[in-house]
Amino acid sequence: MKCLMSAATVLLCGAFLFSSPFAQADSAAAPAPKKALAKTKPASDKAATPAKTSGDTLVVVARITEIPGKFASNDLYNYVYIMKYRVLSVVKGTYKGQDILVGHYNPLIPRSQIKDAMKKNVAGTVDKFEVGNKQKLWLVTPIDKVWKDAVDDEYSDSDLEKFFAVKADIAK
Repeated sequence: MKCLMSAATVLLCGAFLFSSPFAQADSAAAPAPKKALAKTKPASDKAATPAKTSGDTLVVVARITEIPGKFASNDLYNYVYIMKYRVLSVVKGTYKGQDILVGHYNPLIPRSQIKDAMKKNVAGTVDKFEVGNKQKLWLVTPIDKVWKDAVDDEYSDSDLEKFFAVKADIAK
């Protein structure tokens, strides 16, 4: 009988010792996503903030060559509208192509008059987007680093990468 109780005790202790590392591993693994999120969040905040150009992937001077269709009214919903630009010069970063697709948040609103939650992500001196306008653009990619909602994109079949303009200034 003593032998049977000793065996049961050894089995219970063994089961406890065997499962303990897994329980600890689970509890140690749980904070890891929080740490990863904490590390990821500031990086995306830097990319979205116009004043901090260190997080921008690309700064270019470009001319609008095409605005397909018409901008939706801003009383309907907030959106990003994709336009085609011709790159005139690269100020920061690397871009090899001549054309670039750029998304602008609510393009009917002058950049300096954006007052909603996107104010922290959009800036600049551009008042109106028209074909032929020359602008200096601070761009990040992918667009969903900054914007995850409606995107008005007539270039969905294009192979060109799409950028989000965190800042758009008038260029001379």
